[in-house]
Amino acid sequence: MNGADEGVPAWLGGFAEAAAVVLTTPSACRDAMLGALDRCWEDLQQVGGHRRPYAQDGAEVLARFDAARAALQHALRAAGAAGTVRAGGAVAAADAAAGSAAPAPVESADRTDTAPPDREDAGPAGPQPPAVDGAAACAGAPGPGPGPAPVAQPSPGGAGPGFGANAGSGQDLTPEQSAPVSSGPSAEALPGARPPGDGGPGPVDPATAVDPTASRGATAAAAGGPESPAGAGAQAEPEPDPLAGFAEALEALETDLLAEQIRYLPRTPPAPAADPGAGAADRVAATWQRVHMALLRLPDTLRQEWRARADEAAAAAGLAVSAEDSTDPDVIVPGLPQGLYAAERVPLAVTDPLAAARVPEEILLSLGTTPDAVTGLPATDPRPAWAVRAEQAIRLVELDPELHVAVLVEEQPSVLASPDARLRYRRHLDRLLGSAGSSQANRWPADGRLGAAHNLDMVLGGLVHKRPAAPGSWWWQWRTGVSLILAPLAENAGYELVTKPVKDWRKPHIDSYAVKETVPGVGQAEEPLVQWVVWTPLKPKSFSAKNERKGRVVIRPATHYGRQAAP
Repeated sequence: MNGADEGVPAWLGGFAEAAAVVLTTPSACRDAMLGALDRCWEDLQQVGGHRRPYAQDGAEVLARFDAARAALQHALRAAGAAGTVRAGGAVAAADAAAGSAAPAPVESADRTDTAPPDREDAGPAGPQPPAVDGAAACAGAPGPGPGPAPVAQPSPGGAGPGFGANAGSGQDLTPEQSAPVSSGPSAEALPGARPPGDGGPGPVDPATAVDPTASRGATAAAAGGPESPAGAGAQAEPEPDPLAGFAEALEALETDLLAEQIRYLPRTPPAPAADPGAGAADRVAATWQRVHMALLRLPDTLRQEWRARADEAAAAAGLAVSAEDSTDPDVIVPGLPQGLYAAERVPLAVTDPLAAARVPEEILLSLGTTPDAVTGLPATDPRPAWAVRAEQAIRLVELDPELHVAVLVEEQPSVLASPDARLRYRRHLDRLLGSAGSSQANRWPADGRLGAAHNLDMVLGGLVHKRPAAPGSWWWQWRTGVSLILAPLAENAGYELVTKPVKDWRKPHIDSYAVKETVPGVGQAEEPLVQWVVWTPLKPKSFSAKNERKGRVVIRPATHYGRQAAP
């Protein structure tokens, strides 16, 4: 390690110490830094030892890279969850991230490919521009030559644009915008890059710049490519994809799951599988997500059994799920190493008083509150719970293309697989969040507050599958949690939730507690008559009062001619 390389940990340590103070101090600077680090973590998700050109890196540097990325993820999670944690704890987390990020020496560190990263023929060539440190290259730091920095694409498993733990500001920063500004060391001393005047890359001199065309020709000649006589008529065979076996194992697991659990899942997934021409990494991410989202519809015991089978398949491929993801009850889709899939967390219990403050601001504004004000609302105000559940609902719609919803009581639930359908759902949700929030902020009469909240419940908690999820499943618990938000509002307006389990309902209960526009379900004659609640049913406390707050349910088809086929 030369003198310039030895300076990298020091620069990172200084950054971590200063960043920890900012991240533990409520401020606009904290929000900006948290968003920037969040986007950095998303970019790092694109790096994996199974992808080119990273597969050419040494095993040790890949392992260090994974450790650094994981440390950054934990630091972001801690900063977002604690809000105002003690600076010392955040410093330790940030120091751990900085220590893990220090790259180990790699033999090929001085090699710079002038061909684009996605070129298969990129390799050693003639004279090259000064090399950028490996950590900076992986993190997307600007290279020594002119031209725009590469823009990472979202990973199949990561949080997409919009809401979620990884949501950014909605725009990518240019290298000039993302350069740190400090009163201490030079802002040009980015992590992974050498400080100016210390042998690091500087502006490219046109007189000495390497001709990329000549470099590509030299690369092709070294590899026996078409630009060399030795490469005429010769074509290198593609290397086998090391993830192909894992992709096939997951697809076989999904086939077995759908075949065995026909009571709870459709026989074949209505959503198309990954493009057959897609790489194995994309197939792995898509199938891994589909399998775990399907498991949320099974009874809890079955879900745990099949989740263990998926973990075993990952471990057999050398991609073991972390102990944290395996044991955390809030993780609905575990993460996979090497950037293959980022874990998805959706807590069933909304007990953290600061959780609502971390919800995207546009949701809070729809509810008539702000990130600062929402934590000060009284315990009886339902807006914090609505905010958290709304963010969860939007994320679940993005993750599960088999979900349906009816935004109007006169409609039958329609699928949310298309962007237009999801946009329509979001617009109706925003409108109803606004009405419900206004009813609380402006202190409407008790019956008016209940009416606005009940209307919101139909869209917020009305997500349903064509074959409804099983009683006791994760989805059943999530839907119950949304319904319970109505309990204190109903109490104040002379109503109460219907406590009788829907599996025990008979025709008279449907007439008393549900609107006539029921949703036809799918099932056998021996299954319960009522299969799901798409709109929470209420009943007046007074036996003589008319029920103005009926709900909507999914009922088993009334006519059976022999045994029905699964959808």
